[in-house]
Amino acid sequence: MGSAPVASPSEMFDLAIEHLGGHLRRIGDGEVGERDTWIRWQYPRLSQSPQLEPENPDEGYSGRATVEQFVLKEGAGDVELVDPGYADAAIASYAEFAEAKAAGRIPDNVRFMVGLPSPLSVVTLYVAPGSRRTVFEAYAAALLSNLDRILDEIPHHQLAIQWEVCIEFGTLEGIWTQLDSGLSGEAAQPAIAAAVVPLGGRVPEPVELGFHLCYGDAGHQHFVEPKDTGYLAWMADTLLAGVDRPIQWIHLPVPRDRDDREYFEAIGAVEVPAETELYLGLVHQTGGLDATRRRLATAASVVPRFGVATECGLGRRAREDIPALLEQHATVSDPVV
Repeated sequence: MGSAPVASPSEMFDLAIEHLGGHLRRIGDGEVGERDTWIRWQYPRLSQSPQLEPENPDEGYSGRATVEQFVLKEGAGDVELVDPGYADAAIASYAEFAEAKAAGRIPDNVRFMVGLPSPLSVVTLYVAPGSRRTVFEAYAAALLSNLDRILDEIPHHQLAIQWEVCIEFGTLEGIWTQLDSGLSGEAAQPAIAAAVVPLGGRVPEPVELGFHLCYGDAGHQHFVEPKDTGYLAWMADTLLAGVDRPIQWIHLPVPRDRDDREYFEAIGAVEVPAETELYLGLVHQTGGLDATRRRLATAASVVPRFGVATECGLGRRAREDIPALLEQHATVSDPVV
């Protein structure tokens, strides 16, 4: 479910169960506090590395300056990073989840979901070309160490891990380049696959594994509007073929103004195994229930089997808007069997 405008994990759990109840298989903690804007909280953590310093703002994101990207200081040795913080947050939130489940507030079949960004997304957004490869290796090691702590502390039969793959699509669309290679578009696909596919194998069974494929949601806008699901379908195919364990779900966005067959055709051609749930992010506030039903009807004419979701969690919305948005999900979907 990603981020949400809630004050605590317990509020997220109660809100989700109240409005979605039997429609849920997994619940996240709402990414509360400093985590409420996806990976932005990683920037100040990177800034604490003694081997990094900021340079000029990156203007690759739709021509707008975002943040000063980091570069390696001259003569820097091994990159030292502070802890990313994902394990501490997950372990603390799981304690609230376990308490709520023990009290009967969460059904027995619902798992606790932890969202983790792909290391490539964090490093591409916040580190300048020329320094990315070195920082990527250090950051990937730190994040995977956090994953190992989560796996050590949270019972595997209660846990679901979602890898969040976002900035990679900016590279495919030509906004950023792949690490230090200067490559983008289809030329970057082999390197992107090599960085993303192994993440799936780091999650052992019986922990559930999912992938959130994303085009960004800053100001409720994508960094570029996808022409269709072509790159999303490529990533889904790549993950399904390359990850050496079952994938329980793949989620991808549907822009609010796309209720045409052309958008869905590429993802409709992907052979999704029965063990994998495909979720289409076609539930929007814009246009309300009628527009959601139009997008759903078109998708159903192309895609054989899917669930529904928002494009990118519940974050960056007013708290009072959330109940109606959740009710849309329940209205257009069947309960979990």
